[in-house]
Amino acid sequence: MSGKAPLRIIVCLKHAVDESELRVDASGHPILQGAQARMSAFDRNAVEEGVSIKEKAGGTVTALSLGTEDVRKSIKEALAMGCDRAILVNSSKYLDALATSYYLARAVQRAAPYDLMICSEGASDTYDGLVGPMLAQWLDLPFMGYVRRTELRGDGSLQCELAMEESVEVVEARFPSVISVVSEINSPRYPTLLQIMQASKKPIEEFPLDSLAPGPGEAAAPEAAVRVLDTTAQSMSRKKILFEGSPEESASKLLEALKSEGVL
Repeated sequence: MSGKAPLRIIVCLKHAVDESELRVDASGHPILQGAQARMSAFDRNAVEEGVSIKEKAGGTVTALSLGTEDVRKSIKEALAMGCDRAILVNSSKYLDALATSYYLARAVQRAAPYDLMICSEGASDTYDGLVGPMLAQWLDLPFMGYVRRTELRGDGSLQCELAMEESVEVVEARFPSVISVVSEINSPRYPTLLQIMQASKKPIEEFPLDSLAPGPGEAAAPEAAVRVLDTTAQSMSRKKILFEGSPEESASKLLEALKSEGVL
């Protein structure tokens, strides 16, 4: 494709439990009853990057998600942020990362053509970080992960800075390709009231999970092989040490306490 051609972008998002509002019981297990759900915090960065690229190069952004009807809440937020349309793969079936990426890939193939797929570094609830690279594998596309900056090149490719643990790598790939972005890549926008109202008029296409099942002669869809058996919050206790005196004296006492604990 030409580097100046309008881009067809797909952004994956997840409707996840808002972990910032979770409480735990006496045994350390999260209390999920009545817990609020929203778009995964990291996925808002993915949506923002897709919309920002569209604003620079032109084109369209499609939000893609898998789940029950509750997911529409997050989809509508993505539409209000600037996505043009959305696809919901409707399923109440438990799917692990491998199965999820498979059905998302099937949905992408049905929604083709496309140029760029954007995922976040990981969902804010499970943070597996697997769907992006698995999606690229199912679609047989190049993958660039932990992207902290993107730049469209004139030759129809995308150059990315990858935030590695001890270094930064600069790589590029031609379209179509798949990337996963880190939270430092941008600051997600907050939709205005007008944008929220306009989002209700944007199309949401629904794909039942069964409609994406493999046909005759195709390999069987993967079954969920990984299940979460238990989730326990890490216990934390405070020392509740108070430092008295002037600000200078308190700061000195704090510094000594941190040194004695091996923090500094």
